[in-house]
Amino acid sequence: MIPNEFINDLLNRVDIVDVVGQYVQLKRAGANHQGLCPFHNEKSPSFTVSASKQFYHCFGCGAHGSALGFLMEHNGLTFVEAINDLARQAGMTVPQDKPQSPQQVQAQIAQKVRTQNLGQVLTEAAQFYKHQLREHPHAIAYLKRRGLSGEIAQRFGLGFAPFEPTLSSIFDDYNESSSLLDAGLCKQREGQNRRYDFFRERIMFPIRNTKGQIIGFGGRILDKGEPKYLNSPETPLFQKGQELYGLFEARSAIAQHQYALIVEGYMDVVALAQAGLANAVATLGTATSTAHVQKLFRFTDTIVFSFDGDGAGRKAAWRAMINALPLATDTRTIKFLFLPPEHDPDTFVREKGMDAFVAEVQTAMTLSQFLLFGLNQAAPDGSAEARARQLHLAKPMLQSLPNGALRTHIIQALATQLSSTPNDVAEYCELITNQRPRKGAREKTKRVAPPSSVERALDLLIAHPSIAQHAHSNTWAHLPQHHALTALIEMLHAQPELAPAALSHQLDNSDHHEWYQHILQKHLREPAQMSAEDALTAYIALETQLKREALDQRLKTLAVQMSVDDAAKSEYMRVLHERAKLSPPK
Repeated sequence: MIPNEFINDLLNRVDIVDVVGQYVQLKRAGANHQGLCPFHNEKSPSFTVSASKQFYHCFGCGAHGSALGFLMEHNGLTFVEAINDLARQAGMTVPQDKPQSPQQVQAQIAQKVRTQNLGQVLTEAAQFYKHQLREHPHAIAYLKRRGLSGEIAQRFGLGFAPFEPTLSSIFDDYNESSSLLDAGLCKQREGQNRRYDFFRERIMFPIRNTKGQIIGFGGRILDKGEPKYLNSPETPLFQKGQELYGLFEARSAIAQHQYALIVEGYMDVVALAQAGLANAVATLGTATSTAHVQKLFRFTDTIVFSFDGDGAGRKAAWRAMINALPLATDTRTIKFLFLPPEHDPDTFVREKGMDAFVAEVQTAMTLSQFLLFGLNQAAPDGSAEARARQLHLAKPMLQSLPNGALRTHIIQALATQLSSTPNDVAEYCELITNQRPRKGAREKTKRVAPPSSVERALDLLIAHPSIAQHAHSNTWAHLPQHHALTALIEMLHAQPELAPAALSHQLDNSDHHEWYQHILQKHLREPAQMSAEDALTAYIALETQLKREALDQRLKTLAVQMSVDDAAKSEYMRVLHERAKLSPPK
């Protein structure tokens, strides 16, 4: 790993104008430089490079980044390759990791050995389970009843965990091995120096990472009983919120079909592959996370979620949608398929056939359709109160969506659904929008909503990073709309000497880069004129305003809770008293 200190130093030593100028003919335009964008065809220059902030931005296609980002996007380099390229230009040598203490080295060696041992026992256990499947006809018969062939069982490495023999038959240190316990392959009998196998009388599904290494297991009970599925515990190799069952096996099919299908069960993945649809994956007994979606988007731009059509399935789909929203850019497609309540993908395909299932996939609801439908179902009576509730529910979702055409269209559709206007929806939700007047169109005189407190605070901090040392976010950091501001303050607290180039690079690679890009674009058009002293005074006043907003939101929440929770009444009075102290003088 390349130390962050070196990356910051490297970015501080190079000038992005020189780096970009090797590939783009730039001309000075005020405090900035402009040229024809290298990332899309254009006749008039909309590609701007800021020497003071050390970033580039195209107002035509939205390309944005630091010197490193430019080399990666323009030359198709990896992050490390771009650093090496930039270091050569700057006459610097890329260092390796910082020297470590003997204790750190020993800890790393111990962790590496532990991880290797986990991988070894999991691999040996997988071989044991595969052998036991061949030795137990009733387990083979179960798979045949589910329509699975020996070929598909071999492809996914399916096995069987019997009551007897146990894993002690292949591990001589069964009762002593820490790796077997860590991997969740066996459990210690309480009060005894004896162990028992964790998986018993279950069809075993090896879980692989994208390199094909076995990192855990899922076990499905053969007969009726609970729990239907058991999963390996989390280990250094296996985090349920990060991994997807079947992704290793599905990679080529995902590329072939140009979409990934997320289903709810391991058996669904295997059964669909048996039927000829091998691009399905499943979560590991957990809700679909943002990390799951992000991992899949490395292989495709289209994801289709398949859920049961009952209430539980729709709730799971709603949670999945919430977690997918931050990744729903304009170039990606996310859809939701709801099968009839009596079916899962496995039973649907066996009863109706693969062609019928593919037809269902093709008519799946888009993300925008599902979001709008779900909001309407949450408050469907059409009253003013119902429309207000829909807008309240939509606010954090719209804030999670990347700023782009998709969000703009969802805002427009929601405004129609609520008998409102897009501007009113965007203003209520405190959104940054991309809406610009059509070329040649006459601009209507209209009221422009002032920037939110968060935007004004971000503006001041990015223009004058030094004032962050006087900033405090603990009062309002929990509010979703303030996460971008909180993250920036924490970044500047941790790195008070961050220079403009390094700051631009870190902002561009942050989870909240959409917010930061909006402010940086504003600085390109309107360079900051305020002195650091005036900026600090303005920021302190803004921080008080942010505290007021946080307390006002808390009071609204408590007002609702007071009708059912007596404790909320005393908390309401306490917060009200605190809010009164911050009221501006009349």
